[in-house]
Amino acid sequence: MCADTPSNAGPTQDGLPASAGNKSDETATDAGQLRDDSTAATAVQSNGSGEATAGAHQTRARLAAGCRDMKQLLSGLLDSKGKVAEEIHAIRKLGKSLRGGFGLFRLGKSAALEIQAIGRLLSGPRDAVSRFNTWNKLSWSGDPALAAAIAGLLEQQTHSAARRPPPDTIAWCLARVDAACGELQALPEEDLEERVAKGHAKLERKAVSRCRKLDHRAEEDFHEARKALKAWTGAIGFLDKGSFKAEPILHELAEFLGDENDLATLSRWLEEHGFTKRFAPDLWRAISASRRSLQRKVIKDGARLRR
Repeated sequence: MCADTPSNAGPTQDGLPASAGNKSDETATDAGQLRDDSTAATAVQSNGSGEATAGAHQTRARLAAGCRDMKQLLSGLLDSKGKVAEEIHAIRKLGKSLRGGFGLFRLGKSAALEIQAIGRLLSGPRDAVSRFNTWNKLSWSGDPALAAAIAGLLEQQTHSAARRPPPDTIAWCLARVDAACGELQALPEEDLEERVAKGHAKLERKAVSRCRKLDHRAEEDFHEARKALKAWTGAIGFLDKGSFKAEPILHELAEFLGDENDLATLSRWLEEHGFTKRFAPDLWRAISASRRSLQRKVIKDGARLRR
């Protein structure tokens, strides 16, 4: 189990709410920089087994610190201050990084699922905000009455979703973090180096493979590529900076896949709420055109990745 004492050793998120704790500018990790550093990376060999072993221990320490940060953010939801949507956004972003980190230690089918459960439980508020933001970015200028109906409902849902989870729900989430961190801390010391090396190699292969096989444009394939890339980049964020080198194209690829996924999510919402192609053909054409453009960019960038 991870101690509750806050630590600055693990990655944190941009714009953490005040309930996340008081961290100095010098010691708090900037998640934007973490994403820039980690989004495009490929591992290089460590020099010497002693150095590699020390690096694996430091990686585990960072991941454990990230778990403590997650518990602090979750506990902050019980505070009467702060904005729920922003706090939940920070929790879900950190959770995605943690899942990648657990994959690094080959705990993707155990500890990572504990963290995934938290993200799914808290998905409602964040998804509502994301859909509204995606709609605004689309800047569709078609039927004013239809646009007003969609925008009004999307905005209403952002307000209704901004309610704090009950204390018992937060307690359950905290237990999930403890379970995940407990698995991490129980790993034998002598296995850490091998786990990190094999875990990273597996995450890298999967991400590159998924991103290179998108030429047939199956919707699910883009979703799977995005998940694999996020797992890999999340894992990289816990490694020593000197243990990887940048591959800038991956940052761009992650952005395109994220935007494409946002449009796919908005499309499902429109369908579920009656704004179908029958009643909004121009809107659906605009969305399809935007998605095709993003998919072409993703396919082009994916083809440039090294095997």
